[in-house]
Order: sequence, then structure tokens, then C-alpha cells
Amino acid sequence: MPDKLLVTAGDVIDVQLTSETVVIEGADRRHVEPGHITNRMRLFVKLTDGKEQKYDFEDTELGVRETQRVVIVRGQGAGKRGGAPYNIVLFNVSSGEHGEFEGGLREYLGHRPFFGPLWKAAVLSLGVALVFWFVSNFITRNGYGGLTSVGLALMFAFLTYPVFWWLAKMWDRITERMRYQAARKKFLSEMQARANTYAVAAEAASQA
Repeated sequence: MPDKLLVTAGDVIDVQLTSETVVIEGADRRHVEPGHITNRMRLFVKLTDGKEQKYDFEDTELGVRETQRVVIVRGQGAGKRGGAPYNIVLFNVSSGEHGEFEGGLREYLGHRPFFGPLWKAAVLSLGVALVFWFVSNFITRNGYGGLTSVGLALMFAFLTYPVFWWLAKMWDRITERMRYQAARKKFLSEMQARANTYAVAAEAASQA
């Protein structure tokens, strides 16, 4: 079941910027990884329905100030995976800019093949075994291959399995990258259109 898409919009009434240094330590209190600075931005937004809501963002370079209009696009796990929403895109409607959160985009648009590399390799290896058994048993030995043909077919299936697994893994990686890039471009275009629609409606409402 795909994750739920949450799109909210409103006017920024307050902005809080903070930063902290994160250091990962091992069991012996030694640094496992060098420290890195995490920048956080908290927005307090008055939504279109009049309610006020706060939103937290990490490591975004998008500039936002009070009174500006924003559109926040988030995702949330569906069903039993439901949890805290994660950020996908933040649109600053007033400035016409937006900031993307790659982790959120991959979480929402990510896709796993129904049959992974192991299953693909197993099916292909079985096909090789059947073809080799047919050739060995009926063509080479005129139907009297017996256990020899079966054994050779299984040996070839065993030898080709790692090769098919590697090829299937590379195929899935390449095709998923192409699929994700196309889905990412389409998704951002659709969200930009929704943000533009809100910008026009908000401008009309302010002039009314």
C-alpha cells in the first residue's frame, strides 16, 4: 500500500533556526564518525483553515521568513507502517522557490520489484537446466540420458545461478534508477502545479 500524501498550505507566522553538532561514539567512548552540523528550521504556519501548526525541517537551504506563504508536502506510512510524517518538498510560494528532501522523495516514490534478483536468478537457472536436460537427454543421448542428463542439467543451473543473480541485480538497479528519476520529475511537476494553484487562490483572496 503506497504511503499517504499530506499537502498543507498557509502563512508563516514565526521561524526558528537552530543548529547542533552530532557526534557518533562507540562503546569505548571514542568517536566512530567525525561530528557534523545539523541545521534545523521550525516553521509556525497558520493554515488555510485557520489552525496553527508547526513543522520541522533539517538541512534545507530554502529561505523562509515571516508573512511568506508556503506549501508543505509530506508523506506518511500507510496501514501498520503509519508513523510520524516525513518531509518531501517545501514550497515558498511568495519567493517562487522550493526545497526538496531527497530522503523523503525516495521514501515516497521508492519501489521494490515484486520478484527480486534471487527469484529472477532462480527462474533463469531453472530454464537453463530444463533446456540443457532436453538437449542432453533427447538430442545427444536419444532419450536415454537418465540421471546423467539430470545431473549435468543441475550442475549447469548451479553454475549459472550466481551469474544470473548478478545480472538481475544490475538490471533492477538500472531500471529502478530510471523509473525513480521519471517518477521524481513527474511528482515535482505535479506538486509545483498544486503550489501555483494555491498561490493564485491566496493572491485572489488577499485582494478581495
